[in-house]
Amino acid sequence: MSPPAGQGYVGAIASIGADDVAALYEGARFYSQAVGDADKASLTAWLTGLLDRNGPVTLRRVESVARDTRCISLCVLGSGSALADLPPAGDEFALAVQRIEQFQQVAFGAVYPLAAATLSALVPVAAASQLGVPLLDADGMGRTFALIQHTAMHLAGVPPTPLAAQGPTGEGVLIEAPGAGRADRLLRATVDALGGWAALASYPASAGVLRRATLPGTVSRLINVGRLLLARSDPDRLVGRLAALTACRRIGRGRIAELEHLSRPTDLTIPAHPSSLVLDELTGQRRQLRIELRSEVVAVLADGALVAAAPDVVCLVDVSRGEPASLDSLAPGDLLDVLVTPAEALWYAPQALAMVGPGSHGIHLDHPRRR
Repeated sequence: MSPPAGQGYVGAIASIGADDVAALYEGARFYSQAVGDADKASLTAWLTGLLDRNGPVTLRRVESVARDTRCISLCVLGSGSALADLPPAGDEFALAVQRIEQFQQVAFGAVYPLAAATLSALVPVAAASQLGVPLLDADGMGRTFALIQHTAMHLAGVPPTPLAAQGPTGEGVLIEAPGAGRADRLLRATVDALGGWAALASYPASAGVLRRATLPGTVSRLINVGRLLLARSDPDRLVGRLAALTACRRIGRGRIAELEHLSRPTDLTIPAHPSSLVLDELTGQRRQLRIELRSEVVAVLADGALVAAAPDVVCLVDVSRGEPASLDSLAPGDLLDVLVTPAEALWYAPQALAMVGPGSHGIHLDHPRRR
C-alpha cells in the first residue's frame, strides 16, 4: 500500500497488500544481496496473487499482540539455485507451521520472519495470508546471517526447536535437539535430501517472550527502503535518501578491477565459499577497495585497512541503474557505490560480535566499531 500524502517513507506500516510486494522485494535485496532476480517473477507473482485473493495481511507490532499468543518464525533454508530449479508448490511454509502445531498441540496466532531480508522476508507474508493470521513487524536478525542460531532470540535464551523443515516434494522433517548448534547441523544434513531447499518453521514462542527477544520494526523498514529504491532517483540523491532512512554511508565509488570466484577453501562452520572483488575508487582518496564475499559481503578493506565488516550491512549499488546489484551478476568494469549500514546495536556487543563478526568469517581483525 502506498503511504498517505505527506507521510513520506518513514514509519510503521499497518498491513501488506499486493501493491507492496515490489517494495518488499527491493528492500529485501538491500539488506541481503544474496537475492538475485532469477526467482523474482515467479515468487512475487505468487505472493501478489495470494494477497489479491485473500486481501492484505495485517502487520502488527509485537507489543500490540496478546502476551500469550503463540508465534513462530519462517524462512527459506538452503540453496537459491535449488529453489529456482524446484520452485515451491506454494503450501510448504503453511505445512511447516502446521507440523509444529500438531506436535505441540497448539495453534499459532502470528508468524514472523526469522530474517527480514532475502526471500525469507517474503515467505512469512505468504504463510500469514494462507493461515489467516497477522505478521509480526519484527524478526530475529535485522538482515541475514548464515546459521539459525545467529538470532536475537538465541541471544535471549529462546531455543529454535522444535522446528520443522518442509521440502518442495511433499516430504518434511521435525527436529528436536539439545542445542541450537546441533539443530543447525541436523538441518543442513537434511536439506539436500529434501530437494536442496526447505521451508523452515522455528523458534516457537509466545508474543510476551518475543517482546524482549526480537528486533522490532524490521518488516516496515524493508517496505520503506524498497519504496525509495523503486523511485529510481539519480545515485547521489538515492544515497542521501537512503542515509536519512537507514543511517547508511557511502564508503566509496569505484569500478570492479578484479573478481576472484571460489578462490579459497570454505570454513566448515559457515556454508559459503570465500570469494572477493577489487574496486578501483574513482573519487576521493582513489583507494583500492577489496570486498570479501561469502553468501553476503562480510568485509571491506580500503588500502588494506578494515573499514566495514559483518554484522554491518554492506550493499553494492549499481550506479548505472541506481539499484542494488546482486552478487551473482557482478562483472569487471561495473561501476558500484559501496554503502555500509549499521546493524542493530545488539550485534556489536562482545558475545554477538564473536558469533557473527569478522572473526567468524576467518578475518581476524578488530571490527571498526570496536576500535
